[in-house]
Amino acid sequence: MNRNLRHLVLAFFLPLHFWAQETAKYAGENASFFRAEELYEKAQYSAAKQEFRAFINGSKEAKRNPNDPFMVKAYYYEGISALELYNNDAIPLLDAFNKAYPDNIYKNKIALKIGNFHFQNEDFESAQLAYSKVPVREVESDEKEEVLFKMGYSAFQNGDLESSYDAFRDVKDGSTQYAKPSLYFYSHISYTKNALQVALEGFQKLRTDSTFCGVVPYYIAQILHKQGKFQEVIDLAPTVLSCSVVNNEADIQHIIGDAYYQLAKYTEAIAYLEKYHAKSKGSRDDFYELGFSYYKTNQFEKAIKNFDKVTRVDDSLGHISMYQIGDAYLKADKLLPARSAFERASDMTSLPTIQEDALYQFAVISFKVDINPYDESVRAFENYLARYPNTKRKSDVFQYLVNVYTTTSNYAKAIESLDKLPSMDAKLKRVYQTVAFNYGVELFQKNEYNDAMSAFKLVEKYPMDPQMVALARYWVADVYFRKKELKEAISMYREFISSPASNSLPEKIDAYYNIGYAYMDQEAYDQCIESFRTYLQFAPKDKNKVLDATFRVADCYYLTRQNLLAVEFYKNALALNSGLNDKAMYYLAKAYGYNDQPTDKINTLNDLLSNFKKSKYRMNAAFELGRTHMSQRDFDEALVAYDNFLKEYPNSTYVLDVRLDMADAYYKKWDYVKAESAYKSILAEFEQQREVCEKVVKSLMDVYNAQKNPELASAIADQYPCANISKEEKENMFYSPAWNSYLDSNYAEAAPNFEIYLTKFPNGRFVNETYFYLGNSYLKIKDSVNAMNYFEKFMETPTTAYTEFAAAKLSSYYYGKKEYAKANNYYKKLDELATKPTTTFQAKLGQMRCAFLIEDFANSIVNAKFVLENAAITPQIKVEAEYSIGLSNYNLKEYNNAKPSLEWLVKNTTTAMGSEAKYLLADIYFKNKELALAETEIKSLVKMKPSYNFWVAKGLMLQTRIHMLNDEIGD
Repeated sequence: MNRNLRHLVLAFFLPLHFWAQETAKYAGENASFFRAEELYEKAQYSAAKQEFRAFINGSKEAKRNPNDPFMVKAYYYEGISALELYNNDAIPLLDAFNKAYPDNIYKNKIALKIGNFHFQNEDFESAQLAYSKVPVREVESDEKEEVLFKMGYSAFQNGDLESSYDAFRDVKDGSTQYAKPSLYFYSHISYTKNALQVALEGFQKLRTDSTFCGVVPYYIAQILHKQGKFQEVIDLAPTVLSCSVVNNEADIQHIIGDAYYQLAKYTEAIAYLEKYHAKSKGSRDDFYELGFSYYKTNQFEKAIKNFDKVTRVDDSLGHISMYQIGDAYLKADKLLPARSAFERASDMTSLPTIQEDALYQFAVISFKVDINPYDESVRAFENYLARYPNTKRKSDVFQYLVNVYTTTSNYAKAIESLDKLPSMDAKLKRVYQTVAFNYGVELFQKNEYNDAMSAFKLVEKYPMDPQMVALARYWVADVYFRKKELKEAISMYREFISSPASNSLPEKIDAYYNIGYAYMDQEAYDQCIESFRTYLQFAPKDKNKVLDATFRVADCYYLTRQNLLAVEFYKNALALNSGLNDKAMYYLAKAYGYNDQPTDKINTLNDLLSNFKKSKYRMNAAFELGRTHMSQRDFDEALVAYDNFLKEYPNSTYVLDVRLDMADAYYKKWDYVKAESAYKSILAEFEQQREVCEKVVKSLMDVYNAQKNPELASAIADQYPCANISKEEKENMFYSPAWNSYLDSNYAEAAPNFEIYLTKFPNGRFVNETYFYLGNSYLKIKDSVNAMNYFEKFMETPTTAYTEFAAAKLSSYYYGKKEYAKANNYYKKLDELATKPTTTFQAKLGQMRCAFLIEDFANSIVNAKFVLENAAITPQIKVEAEYSIGLSNYNLKEYNNAKPSLEWLVKNTTTAMGSEAKYLLADIYFKNKELALAETEIKSLVKMKPSYNFWVAKGLMLQTRIHMLNDEIGD
């Protein structure tokens, strides 16, 4: 790095020192120390040093302990003051301090101060050594980046790039004044290590910093150039050259110029390369580069001057330069100097290919400039052939041979003779080409396809006439097509089409037509469409082929269900108004159908039937018309169309299909009588044809099922084994009517049908759900007895989504019937199945009531407690739940558990339950021998309003017993 850059960097960094010390009293034996310290803090280092020395000397005289903290600090500050003054004794003083006090707390600061001292004096070896003793992790955070930078810079100056790299890496992303210089050096070292991308990323961050304007863009340009990013180099050029001071300006001009050169932007390259050459002594490569740029921009004189500076050395660069001098003269139409340059290039040996081409160019130019073509030019060609007997240019040498075969018709003999010639000129090659082509046509016309293909391929042996080569490929493709080698035919047709020479040949259009058929024969319909459409785009004049191609496009769209496009092209075919209009109309109608345009399809079929009485498509059109009406559920029109068809074509192969469709139309019109008659008529004729028989029998079954007569459907299935009706299908015949009635909410009809199903199939597949549907159907028609009967049967089957419903109905029903034990069982089942909180609550409430009523008091208590936990409980149900808990516990003699609920009832009700609860509380006290409390409760009972005589009477009777017991006790 040059000295100017070093000073630029050092200018960034003035040492920062901040020390803090509390003020001390200026009295006693340490007074001089504090004065010295104050001077030090005021940066009066010379006076401070003297004062510290005086303190030290005085302390020694007083035989003060050398490990006294003030003595230690005085030695330390004396050395630091010397260091701040750049005194020669600074380092010895601090070294002596470290030796005297090896465990002192200032060791790190001393190393740092010494490092800064050497750094300031540009003694980078000593600085690096000192910094290496500083544990960077222990340095204050605000000083750490400064230390690391100076360590890195010192190592950099010492050539220790690895240590420098590590130090700069830890600072480069910081926020202090040292970050950017560190990033610069980090990027520079990365550049020297060929870590170009890392270097580039670092330099890019400094690109806009004016401090580095003169150097960073140069680095960036170099890196981008080395990375082959030439356009980015060019884009950077204005930035590189915009600085007030540009280092290495000539090199930058060279880099930018070479970037343009590499991108073949020779005009732009010249502008920069010229500036480079004006300020630098270019190398041979540089002169070649500039010369080639002139050459490419047709500045031939300048190009020649620069190439000439390269040719003075006979190496590969000199050789190519000499050749290009010749070519430059040739382009400038200066044939004599061009010939001379090519001759010199032919004598050079570095590049054999260039040497040969130079000699050839020399011979050609000699031929052009010589007055007598047999003189020097002939000798040159002879020399060329002698030196390069196997050259590909041999044919050009023989320009004077006479073509003796131009008029022959014995093509086989002509080819045989021409093949014997050791070499041929262009004229003979043209003759060879023409003879081979004519021979191929002759063999093709004789259907000798293999030999014809061999002859056509010979046309390309000497491809003098591109059109003839192209035509030969067309005929080869035709040979492949005739031999049904379709992939090879397509490939060769395309090779013919891709040949520029085919553009003016009429066969080019026909090639697309032939390709279309080749694809169609392979059922490659998309490619077929593309080929025929391309053919039509050329607007060919052959009307028959145009019509055929239009039909083929429409047919392919039709076959690939691209119906809208099929419609378009059948319409195009129809518009051509040919003898195939009936065909166009028929397939147009079919395409309309596939494109969901039934009205257009019907209209087109009617037009065909009206206007083409003798068309071969008429019968199909009539059948299609009926089918279309059927698909639109226009059964009346379908019947009319089919009736006309049967009259016109009674012997058609479609008759059976027509009769089946007519029967189906009657069925779908709900005309079941005619449908049955039509199906039976067909069955009578075609019973022995299994498929027809099966279809008709199943259709008859549908007719009977539609009339809700599964008995007849089952009977005909049994009568005709051809129907192949399985047990499951027969079961479905009986189940489906019931199920359909159920779905229609026709429960009065569904119930008997389900009963019939159960009778027919007591172990059928649908028995379990039938129990439920029957139960629900009877429930809907208010037949609760039958409903519950089937719900109970359903409950015995595996659980389903309906089981919860059945359990709810059964539990409610039996509870209403006061069959509490039975009801309780179903409430338990409901509890198990409940899917909603409300259902769970109802199940628990039912269990509470039933358990209480059947004196299952323990379960009544359990369920009553659950009921009470419901936040939305009604007051009435709460009373009922508390009643159940109170009385159940009373009956279980769990009096303490009974009392809370009984007391709650007394407090919160005015019903008989409240009076009963009051009585039971009195009875509990009585049973517990708490007679006074019992009597108190009875007195309260008597006073309760409204009063309930039954419980009042019981209370009085209990009171009598209490008195009797009291008398006994009194006695």
